[in-house]
Amino acid sequence: MNRTAAEPADDAFAAPDAGYGTRLAAIRAAAADDGVAVVVDLHGALVDLRFERRALTKPPGELAGLIRRLAAEAGADALRQGRELLGSLLPEEPEPAARPHRPPEPESWAPATWAT
Repeated sequence: MNRTAAEPADDAFAAPDAGYGTRLAAIRAAAADDGVAVVVDLHGALVDLRFERRALTKPPGELAGLIRRLAAEAGADALRQGRELLGSLLPEEPEPAARPHRPPEPESWAPATWAT
C-alpha cells in the first residue's frame, strides 16, 4: 500500500485518541548558534526568532545563511519528534516510491526554444 507522507499525520488527527492532534500541534524544536536562536513547529515553520547584539553585526547574507541552517536543524528535530509520537501509526520501513517507467527520448541537436 502506497501512502503519502501526510497520511499518517491525517490519521493521527482523525484517531479516536484526540490527543495525537493536540500533541502534534504542540511540537516545537529549537536551535541556537552564534547569537541567533530559532524555534520551529512540526512543519518547520518559524515560530520564534531571537538575536543577540553580536548577531546583528554580521553581514546580511551570512546572517540569513545562519538562520536557514538553524531552521533546518530545528526542523529535522521537530520531524524526529513527530515520528516518535506517531510511531504506532507509521510503518517500520517506508515502501520505496514507485517511479513510472518512461523510455528515454532520442537525442536531438536542435536548439530548444519556446518556438519549437
